[in-house]
Amino acid sequence: MKYSISIDHELRIIRYAHDGIIHHEDIGEAWKALLTMTEFTQLKYNLLSDYRNGKLQIGRKFIPELIEFMRAIESVVKGKKQALIVDEPHSVVASMLFEAKVQKEIGFKVNVFSTEAAALHWLSY
Repeated sequence: MKYSISIDHELRIIRYAHDGIIHHEDIGEAWKALLTMTEFTQLKYNLLSDYRNGKLQIGRKFIPELIEFMRAIESVVKGKKQALIVDEPHSVVASMLFEAKVQKEIGFKVNVFSTEAAALHWLSY
């Protein structure tokens, strides 16, 4: 497992972090775990995704597939927020491509940040 998941009940945030090289299969595995969590599916907790110790190896061609997956779970993610913390140039680009499409097409509010403090501030409002 290249990721960890923890829950901050006080802030109503699910934190997940990926390490190392991150492929689309790794993202899918983490999302399968998230979709089993009551906090995410029923209690409307937001997500804090930390990729600072990893490097996304996800190309543009995977973005449509990811959007289709989000469309399938739209009832779970619509209106929620996900803060993506990234600090590696390729990961920033991949995250920003996802951010723009998912907000427009699904209504899942995603923003890219370089610091945890900024991400937490956005998630709390």
